[in-house]
Amino acid sequence: MIFSNAFPEVPVLDVVVVGGEVPPSQIAIVDLTFSENKHDIATITYAGFPGVAVTSYVGLPVQIKFGNNESNLVDFLGYVAYVEIEANTRMGTTNGSAIQMAKVVCFGSSYQMKPVRSTSYTNKTIKQIVEIFANKYEFSYSVPNNSYVFSNLSQNQKSDWEMLVSACNKLGYSVTTHGTHIAVYDNYSSYHRGSPETILYTLEDSKGTERRAGNIYEFKGFFGDITPHGQSSSYSFNSLDNLGKENSYTSIENSISGLGAKLPARFTHQITTNTVTKRELEQTLKQYTRKTYPMTATTKVIGVSSAMPGRLAKVQSYNSSFDGYWIIEEARHEINSKHYITTLKLKTDSTNGAGLASGKGFGYVTPPPSRLSNNLWKTERELANVY
Repeated sequence: MIFSNAFPEVPVLDVVVVGGEVPPSQIAIVDLTFSENKHDIATITYAGFPGVAVTSYVGLPVQIKFGNNESNLVDFLGYVAYVEIEANTRMGTTNGSAIQMAKVVCFGSSYQMKPVRSTSYTNKTIKQIVEIFANKYEFSYSVPNNSYVFSNLSQNQKSDWEMLVSACNKLGYSVTTHGTHIAVYDNYSSYHRGSPETILYTLEDSKGTERRAGNIYEFKGFFGDITPHGQSSSYSFNSLDNLGKENSYTSIENSISGLGAKLPARFTHQITTNTVTKRELEQTLKQYTRKTYPMTATTKVIGVSSAMPGRLAKVQSYNSSFDGYWIIEEARHEINSKHYITTLKLKTDSTNGAGLASGKGFGYVTPPPSRLSNNLWKTERELANVY
């Protein structure tokens, strides 16, 4: 199914609800949101929806392909979580149905990881923890080669997804699961920097004459030590190990993102804690340093499918020091028959006073395709990318 509109590159949109009987021609809007540390979410809005489908759709597998063209298609794979309907008698019927509108809300493939349980993980690295979940759900994965060992992690009445996110966050990592691939990454590394960067430019940059993917409609930014979205600070950690030896570590030692010229922090927080080794203290500190961004922004642009969490967006043409590289934290794609809009949540700790550094780590590896087996999305082949 292709929605035609006035954009130079007509967006491609293909929606398949496996086992669903409502024709794609009744789809009015598709809204997809991809975020760090959250399930992928897709909402399919139908104009007219048969009553028999309201309950039968719950749990069905869903595949959505979208893109600016055939060369940059993005896959959403997931399951119908719930259906929200509106039925107003005074409005008559829509497409022959007394239910005029239905929103079919779908969660990504990580939805399989929602059942709550209690267990513990002893003497495990983050790679071993990710491997446990990947094998359990038949997913592929990419994870940093971090030798730090968790002595004990407790999964007390948490879902596997909550446990995975929590373990990654303890090391300052983010996690996404797109398709059937678990991607664990450090925003300060080069893992996603080999992926296509998204260029965001003002209409002034094209002299107001050219409409193209990435043109900025709206840009709302927050700049400072303390903003509505958090605060930017330095940290100084001190601890006593089990032998009574004092260890110290400061965020300056490991807080270079490489996005440009890092902005200095006005405040330094001093924290005292108990850790067994200096290595553990260093890992603890990353929980804080990877969450401090003095510049955050929300921007609406002409739809661009390459914009995904963890990748880089390059803001340009404001003739400002905040032109430059930003990390994409969330991408929301709204597609209907008349427009394709992408809303991005961005963050950075740097101005454009320096160029983009390569960062730590290795390049991005394209995940293998997925397959549907017994109504469950699984990876077509194993991939354990430890970088």
